[in-house]
Amino acid sequence: MNSAAYLNALESPHDAGVHDVAALSARAAFVFLCLGLCWGIFTSTGWLHRLTGRQATRSSHLVLVTMALAFATLHAAAFLLMRDTHVGIPQLAVPFLSGGYGVAAGIMSLELMLTVTAATVIRRLLSHRRWLWLHRFGYPAVALGVLHSFIGAFVDDHLRAFWMFGVILTVPAALMAGLRFLPVGLLTGVRLLEVRR
Repeated sequence: MNSAAYLNALESPHDAGVHDVAALSARAAFVFLCLGLCWGIFTSTGWLHRLTGRQATRSSHLVLVTMALAFATLHAAAFLLMRDTHVGIPQLAVPFLSGGYGVAAGIMSLELMLTVTAATVIRRLLSHRRWLWLHRFGYPAVALGVLHSFIGAFVDDHLRAFWMFGVILTVPAALMAGLRFLPVGLLTGVRLLEVRR
């Protein structure tokens, strides 16, 4: 009997159900996190404003990111409900307290998402430059979320499914993030961006 089957045999039916909720919410958070990043880039660059309008693009970005944050929070909170494995709030709040790099990456990703959310809530109290600086923590939050997903898929022996579905979302998000930080002159030269006159 391999170690994963042995651990599953020892796990209570309650914990198996909670683990399934945690896994499903993690996958949903991953999808919405990648979509939220892409849509946020559409919002900041104005690539879709002609089709939808600025307010609709911004509101859609807000909905996608809110869904990512809600599912990521549900994913973390599910571990509080496990009976066989004790996980407390300190283990969910402090990176490297309860696990290795994968758990720490997930905790830091969620905390960075909460930082971006808090900065957005108090946006009127911050200068635009400070808000933008805090809002850019979303990029490392996505990167840490992808790392957490990769390590979690490896540990749970779901790496094949992660490669098949995760890469479909990760590659466009990484490509768009890379395009976002290229010089404007290069983007206008290859006609990915128009200069407004």
